[in-house]
Amino acid sequence: MATLAAAALALVACSGADAPGASSTASGGPGVRESAPDPSILPAAADAGVAARVADGVVPPTNRWYSGLAFGEPGLPVFPAPLSFQAVDGGFTMGLTRPVASENAILAPAVADLTVTFDGASGYGEVSEATPVGVTLSLGAADAVLAQGVPVVATTTEGGATATLSVAFAAAGDGLATATVAETTYGIAVSDGAVDGTSLTLDPGGSAQLFAVPDGGDAAAFAAALGPVARSADASYTLADVATTTVTYADEPTVVAVPEDRADGLECTLGTYATIHGTYAVCAAADVSWDVPLVDPSASLDLASLTEPEREEITAALDVDADAALELPADTYFGAKALYRLANLVQVADALGEDAIASRLQDTLAGQLELWGDPDGCIARAERCFTYDATLRGVVGLATAFGSEQFNDHHFHYGYLLYAAAVAGARDADLAARIGPVMDLVAEDIAAPGTSDAFPVRRAFDPVEGHSWASGISPFADGNNQESSSEAVLAWNAVALWADLRGDGELGGSARWMLSAESEAARRLWLAPNLAAFPEYGHGIVAIEWGAKRDYATWFSADPAAMLGIQIIPGQPTSMATLAAIPAERIVATVDAAWGAGSRPDQFADYLLMYRALAGDAERAAAWESAVALPDEAIDDGSSRTWLLAWIAAAG
Repeated sequence: MATLAAAALALVACSGADAPGASSTASGGPGVRESAPDPSILPAAADAGVAARVADGVVPPTNRWYSGLAFGEPGLPVFPAPLSFQAVDGGFTMGLTRPVASENAILAPAVADLTVTFDGASGYGEVSEATPVGVTLSLGAADAVLAQGVPVVATTTEGGATATLSVAFAAAGDGLATATVAETTYGIAVSDGAVDGTSLTLDPGGSAQLFAVPDGGDAAAFAAALGPVARSADASYTLADVATTTVTYADEPTVVAVPEDRADGLECTLGTYATIHGTYAVCAAADVSWDVPLVDPSASLDLASLTEPEREEITAALDVDADAALELPADTYFGAKALYRLANLVQVADALGEDAIASRLQDTLAGQLELWGDPDGCIARAERCFTYDATLRGVVGLATAFGSEQFNDHHFHYGYLLYAAAVAGARDADLAARIGPVMDLVAEDIAAPGTSDAFPVRRAFDPVEGHSWASGISPFADGNNQESSSEAVLAWNAVALWADLRGDGELGGSARWMLSAESEAARRLWLAPNLAAFPEYGHGIVAIEWGAKRDYATWFSADPAAMLGIQIIPGQPTSMATLAAIPAERIVATVDAAWGAGSRPDQFADYLLMYRALAGDAERAAAWESAVALPDEAIDDGSSRTWLLAWIAAAG
């Protein structure tokens, strides 16, 4: 029965009418989530003490690139690349960012070249519209409209507005005025209004689009290419042989800025911008589409070709790991990691035909999942349970960890739990049914495929950047950030597995899109970035991506092993093919840099060995020998020697 259940999980992860994979087609985009699970089954969360500057009817936008506009200390900048934007009292300031590299960072901090203050306005505004791509900040009689991918700050008004500019602009053509600040020329293209020196006047229904002239570009050509204000910018996807993202900015072409490798097929004659991610082309387009390799969800390693010595070593490790005294923490991060560890031991036991061990581990795992899956759990206890925050519109687990009550890192934490629930639920349909209502809410919190009154759409995922943002309220001068690209990949793998188990094709298709995009971004931005434009930067990887910088640093350690290890953790099955596609010499070089000169690093040695094993047969053999000899204390609490050896064996 255990072997059949494992086979069923592998099957549901790869095919089926409700599980779009490489041989089928699925699509999705902005819209309402008609079948959103009901959070009223959970008790109310404690007040997180977070005040949101949002209009009535707007779901507070946690975990967005622009979350700082809605939360925290007012006036923090956000970064619709390549511009920076900051709310000020009664208006905003903006500027063109320019990257500067050093040994450990690539920086493009906020620039306050041009300030616009609206007559009669006060305060720092409120978010009145929000999508994963764009945001509208209402400032008195006018709105400021931003969209990731549009190098413009637009102002619109229904009833008319006047504003004061910090810099005098001169007429440069019909409806166009320009001014130069330091080395940057700025333009204002006005529709139904006028610019006169430091005065901006907008008639009812008028708009102004403020921009920085691109390198090699021309203000008049840029203004002529501008189309409608990108007020409703949003994203959609299609899954077929690849995963395709389409970001629609307007009904007709306007100016967009895209990485050069996304510029194929676009009209890109308006110049370029330098960004922390290299050169962006400036193009005229109504929408932009690009493909990434389709990644199928998975919860199992391919152990069909084990050699007899490998099988014996893994079985011996399983005997020890299955009998070890289990420490099962109670918080949403370390507690969920412990269940992920158990789920992988179950999977290996099934693959080895160790049915008694698998059954025993399943019982332990199921017992823990019953606690987490009890909708009334937080009425009876203050840990291993979930509540619902009706203010921030999401599920908050107890005990909290790493600021999760303010929606930090939810996708990291919940990915581990949903993965464990999918593995255990595939082996026991009754268990899946019992824990299903709560786990559905956990999945909806991080990955809702459409908006509802209870949850935002895809809370953390930025479709333009192709990756997630981890900070809930983003109280930082460098914008939002994400450290562990690999735990983000785990989140969408886990949501897809859980959705397949529950027959939720809408959630499953959306999760596959995010899984594919996040996997590609993990390689492109963190693990194998193109850093040719930044020779001063001294490393082969990036450890944290921010809105305004790329860091060789972590939140928890200055150890080089931490920089790389946090991009490999937890060594999940679905990452293997993506990681193996990185050139072997690059894998070896980055592992060598992370490992250092000692016998082994203080942390993440197991994940570094797993990564190195993907660099070819010789490296895999060496990693195996090191893994067999690795001390118990060197194995991460989300892994086990069993899983470490099984991964290395499967890497062949």
